[in-house]
Amino acid sequence: MPGIRGRPGSPRPDFGLPKGLPASDAGQRQLLERLGRVATKLGTRAFLVGGPVRDLLLGRASPDLDVAVEASSREFGKVVALELGGRFLFHSRFLTGTVTLPDSSHIDITRTRTESYTRPAVLPRVRPAHIRQDLFRRDFTMNAMALELAPRSFGRIIDPCNGQIDLSRRIVRVLHDRSFVDDPTRIFRCVRFAVRFGFEIEERTLRLMREAVALRYASLLTPERALWELRLTCAEPLVLQMVEALVKENVLQSTWEWTPPESLLPGLARLVQSRAAPDLIFLFLLSTLPVTDRFPVRREERDAADALNAFGATRARLARACKPGAVYRLLHPIPEPALKILAALEPVRVSRHIKDQLRVFSHTRPELTGRDLRALGVEPGPRYRAILERLLYARLDGRVRSREDELRLCRRMLGAGKR
Repeated sequence: MPGIRGRPGSPRPDFGLPKGLPASDAGQRQLLERLGRVATKLGTRAFLVGGPVRDLLLGRASPDLDVAVEASSREFGKVVALELGGRFLFHSRFLTGTVTLPDSSHIDITRTRTESYTRPAVLPRVRPAHIRQDLFRRDFTMNAMALELAPRSFGRIIDPCNGQIDLSRRIVRVLHDRSFVDDPTRIFRCVRFAVRFGFEIEERTLRLMREAVALRYASLLTPERALWELRLTCAEPLVLQMVEALVKENVLQSTWEWTPPESLLPGLARLVQSRAAPDLIFLFLLSTLPVTDRFPVRREERDAADALNAFGATRARLARACKPGAVYRLLHPIPEPALKILAALEPVRVSRHIKDQLRVFSHTRPELTGRDLRALGVEPGPRYRAILERLLYARLDGRVRSREDELRLCRRMLGAGKR
């Protein structure tokens, strides 16, 4: 299984990862230096933390920035937003905020803090702390590093958990034994990081993860948090390998008391091969889960998932359909996102009809409008819709090709109705 193997975690020498700021985008470096100067003016220290530090050390792009300050996080965010022309939103409960920049990128700002959990899978209580304490509360050693932004020490890496060593050894390692119990979303993240980076999970970490899965701690998560992890997985380029690993490690099964259908992984593979968007991949996975009213999904997502599950009754009729009008009648009630998924999953003949519906039939309209019908003496009412539908089907099936053809057909229908 990709990336899901145990490997001993005894410390070994660093394999040469840089100790200071790696060569990176000049614009990003200027932004980080600017953030460091803002913090200094406010009498505090700022640090780049977590995933962006990891990605810098790995030479990977990290579009959004996570910045922690040791005091005055609200004031820091306000000043940064003012200087950069952005908008700042602060969440006082968790001492966090987000600056949204004009180009829609984000700077996530947190107050350095410690966390305590009153029971498994609940959101933590937080209280202010210094940067080293903040790093010890994090999920994995690779994310427990900070990079100084203060002008006099810019680029110095703070790494109390030996994250650089684990990066060099390509290992995913938790910081403490209760990590997956306190926050079971880390189970999803553990798998995601292992597959994304091609890393192995350290033996003790893998054992702790499997114990948490067996005890079904992820089922204690709120539906919002569990589905958010699934959405994040669907946005990953290696989503197929990640879902395969989540299934083989029984993560999804233990979260929702669910047995994956045999069609899950083959269907997901076809969607990935067709380059389906993350939202469509999520809808496909959602359609296989035991969806209840507690699932925090939008109405259109629920409708699309329901349509995927109900498609079996339509499949045989669609395979026999010969005329475009018949195809349109069968597929018009199905939401477009569901049709896009079905186009990738269904056999050739059915898929061809669905693609025709998406590309051509659904965009076909009669040239006549309600105004034309009124000019022909038709009183406004339900009859308009019936006439326009007949004109649409006639155009789809090639029985009318112009406005004049539609007028002739319409007059024949009206004449027949007077007899």
